[in-house]
Amino acid sequence: MLHKALLTYKYCAVRILIVMTTLLITLSSRAQTSFANADTTEIKPLQLDEVTINAPVTILSEQQWPGSIVHIDSLTIHAGNSFLLSQQLNNMPGVLMQQGALNTSRITIRGIGSRTPYNSNRIKAYWGDIPITDGDGVTSIEDIGFNDINSIRILKGPSSALYGAGLGGVVLIDPWHRTTRTSLTANSETGSYGTFSNQLSAAIKHNKGTTGITANHLTSDGYRDNSEYERFNITLKARYSLGTHILHYLYNYRYLNAHIPSSLDSIDFYNQPEKAADSWAAIEGYEKSQRQILNIGLSSGLGNRLSNSLNLFGITTGLDELRPFNRLDEKKRAIGIRNKLTYQTGRFRLTAGLEAMNEFNTIKLYGVKPTNEGQLLSENDIERRYINLFGLLDIDVTDKLIIQTGLNFNSTAYKNEDQSTGQESNHQYPATLSPRLGINYALTNTSNLFAAAGHGFSTPSVEEAQMPDGSFNASVKPEEGYHFDIGYRYESVNNKTKADLTVYWMKLNNLLVTKRESEEIFYGINAGETSHKGLEVSAWHQLLINTNNTIVFKGTFSGSINQFEDFTDDGVNYSQKHLPGIPEYTAHLSADYTLKHSHFHFNYQFFGQQYLNDSNSKTYTDHSVLNGKVSHRIQIAGLSGSLYLGINNIADNHYASMLLINAPSFGSKPPRYYYPAPPRNWYAGIIIQL
Repeated sequence: MLHKALLTYKYCAVRILIVMTTLLITLSSRAQTSFANADTTEIKPLQLDEVTINAPVTILSEQQWPGSIVHIDSLTIHAGNSFLLSQQLNNMPGVLMQQGALNTSRITIRGIGSRTPYNSNRIKAYWGDIPITDGDGVTSIEDIGFNDINSIRILKGPSSALYGAGLGGVVLIDPWHRTTRTSLTANSETGSYGTFSNQLSAAIKHNKGTTGITANHLTSDGYRDNSEYERFNITLKARYSLGTHILHYLYNYRYLNAHIPSSLDSIDFYNQPEKAADSWAAIEGYEKSQRQILNIGLSSGLGNRLSNSLNLFGITTGLDELRPFNRLDEKKRAIGIRNKLTYQTGRFRLTAGLEAMNEFNTIKLYGVKPTNEGQLLSENDIERRYINLFGLLDIDVTDKLIIQTGLNFNSTAYKNEDQSTGQESNHQYPATLSPRLGINYALTNTSNLFAAAGHGFSTPSVEEAQMPDGSFNASVKPEEGYHFDIGYRYESVNNKTKADLTVYWMKLNNLLVTKRESEEIFYGINAGETSHKGLEVSAWHQLLINTNNTIVFKGTFSGSINQFEDFTDDGVNYSQKHLPGIPEYTAHLSADYTLKHSHFHFNYQFFGQQYLNDSNSKTYTDHSVLNGKVSHRIQIAGLSGSLYLGINNIADNHYASMLLINAPSFGSKPPRYYYPAPPRNWYAGIIIQL
């Protein structure tokens, strides 16, 4: 009966999409007929003030977006060194990026994803129109080169049916730099701990569009033992105008060779923070990987009101990771399609489409101890496939009121074949419908009220859904929950003052937490119900002294209460305890001073106390970090560019840049909670453009 109900559920959703698509085509044909005989000057333009992120992806402007949104422009991205995004992301209220090493990080949005030990989960990320989130929800944005990022927008909460229904939110990375002429840009940087970063970007402008190539190479000895790092990226990208069509492609190759120092216990953290964990240092643990991404897309105008965006993409990844307990050999291949059909008229815009991906994953584990060194311990072939059907309707009810409704349908399935035993298991997660409703009302021409409510979910990752023996744990359920936020935005007429205040509440069921039996044995379990409540505030003001002398002040604050509502583990009741790994508050103050050809940037970041375990018996104290950068524009002959010098952790504070919550303790060894941040360190570079 349940199987039949699920099939009926899926077929209903497919019918909904077909009906919506048919409606769009019908409306388009009628519109073209009527437009042929109409005076187009009498057609009221859509008052949604659309902002283009890249050719095929559009959303409402930040002022009109019916939900919480933050924007990181190209100037903010380059406010620090040329390869770390954590400083910039941590300036955004509600967003936290912990950086344990150059190859170890975790991004959380409003506390969602804090339970994932070593990577980012529960959020969805797109690079252009390519989903760079794996089929099991794991996202890696830290190894995208800065010259492949024009800007970043973050939609917090399950806030847009267009991009699935991830619980934490969506990270939209725009790879398309605005090119008006043929140019060549080179950036060379050096810094503490033997760090060298070199970047090169070339753009060719022609009458049909633009073609570009970017490359960057990063090497570092690292602050800690066993933390050597090397990464190489190269990207080819182009956009061509073909009548009413725009053809674009993106190709990226990334090579990574990085050692792993891992986390430390409290004794080493405070007394020898530069050392690596003993077990990882003894085996010289590392990860070596290669990744290729290819996207080919076509955006088409199909009349005055109808447009379509079609994207085909493929991703291949190879990983060799040596750990104290085993050696991982993983190969991953994914192919997918994303299509979006939009009908737009004077009062509304209707979008319908689908995103589907098939991912094939081969995981081999080898022994590393003297008794089983090189021995194949297990081999599993895993296939993950999902399909998202989505629809989004923006209605310009009046000149001041915008209503947005959305619906996302998801179907996700796994197949796991154990090559050593020949056993095969198949699992279909329950089909999920995720609705969304958003409202934006313009109080005045400078201020807006907004509110949003929506449903989100996240399926378990491979590590969470796989038992230590390699079998698939079908009893682990996807996380799901509801999200509500209400807020106020202000932007002055002269655009020199901006402010944003948001209050949110999230209710989650089946929260996935990591169950650890040893350093090498861990898996996911569901943790009942949790609640997330918070306040986010940001303010921005530009003080214009004269045409060559300006100061920009920015401040953000976010405070939250995140609790287990109902969670019992091994007979211990953790209900009403605070979720670990989430600071009580984060705050940020920054100042940018421009004096003719020179620019000075300072930012001061504050992180509140956070718990290290579910019982709340262990805490990590609050801390702060001060960073600064000065740059000077130069002009030599036909070349232009800049020189810059930056210092991170100016006050030389000792703190943990990432925490491993619920770290296990076995035998006489204390738990290893801490990833130590580097002490005061510097970087300097030069940018040349012609």
